[in-house]
Amino acid sequence: MNTLTAVSDFLRRNGAREVLVLTDRNVDALYPQYLSPLAETWSCHKIVVSAGESSKSIEQATAIWEEMLDRQYDREVVVLNFGGGMICDLGGFVAATYKRGVRYVNLPTTLLAMIDAAVGGKTAVNHHYTKNCIGVFRQPDFIAPADTQFLDTLPHPELLSGFGEMLKYALISSHTFFQELEQLDRLTPGVVRKNWIDACVRFKESRVSADFEDRGARRVLNFGHTYGHAYESWCAAQGDPVPHGVAVAVGMVIECRLSAQAGILPQEELERIEQLVRRHFVMPDWNEALRNRLLPYLAQDKKVCNGAVTTIPLRHIGLIGQPRMLSLNDGMTLSSMK
Repeated sequence: MNTLTAVSDFLRRNGAREVLVLTDRNVDALYPQYLSPLAETWSCHKIVVSAGESSKSIEQATAIWEEMLDRQYDREVVVLNFGGGMICDLGGFVAATYKRGVRYVNLPTTLLAMIDAAVGGKTAVNHHYTKNCIGVFRQPDFIAPADTQFLDTLPHPELLSGFGEMLKYALISSHTFFQELEQLDRLTPGVVRKNWIDACVRFKESRVSADFEDRGARRVLNFGHTYGHAYESWCAAQGDPVPHGVAVAVGMVIECRLSAQAGILPQEELERIEQLVRRHFVMPDWNEALRNRLLPYLAQDKKVCNGAVTTIPLRHIGLIGQPRMLSLNDGMTLSSMK
């Protein structure tokens, strides 16, 4: 069953009457007619927002709520998020809060969304350059099956962003998966395997089903994100934003170095991880200046409690350890990362 057929079947089974499509300008320009078959059966209206993290804001959410109210949508409307991670996060947040919650569907068009953002029910917007600090947990009512043909039109930085999250799943779930990624000399849309996407989704769904609100088993999915979000927020504040998955790659190297320094991760495995990451990503130089710049953003992380930050140690490639609490200063003390 193809992606659009699956969405149509969901809408039909659930007696949908009105569909609000949320997308961004990049996706709308590439696929202006992709969803047009839906309009033959359902009353569809499309809202197009600017591409990029700047749209993932309370101001943009407010504008969408106001348009929904102007159109007099009731609680039977279905929000269809057609795009990448930003659209899934923003649209899920809007749907979860409009009139205390309406149904929503994620139709992911990026690798990052296919393996991570569209799955799991974390919805949020950013505020003052702090990632995902305003949001709610609300599962999508349907996730359209991944269509890898969308990857053919994905800019390389966005493909790389998804690869950063894919590498995270390999590191925390499967040494064999990691070995397969090690064989990649160059990242292109054609080398991304459907079974890799499916493996990421299965692992995430297993953790989400055990711990929906991220208080226990699900926390391993935050590997690389505590420091990655701090780096991503700082870059955005400097006017030089980096894609989410690229920031996660930076965050994973930091957490792996912390694990190695604590004697948890073998040095030879750290070297393998860094070699793979550096093959595809540009790493910032770790120095006192960067450490001090990231500390304020790290302190705003939603997982910080009583001045301590949660880190996810890696014991071996494919084997995660129990979360560790480190003071903010200790959690930023690393040897040179060049």
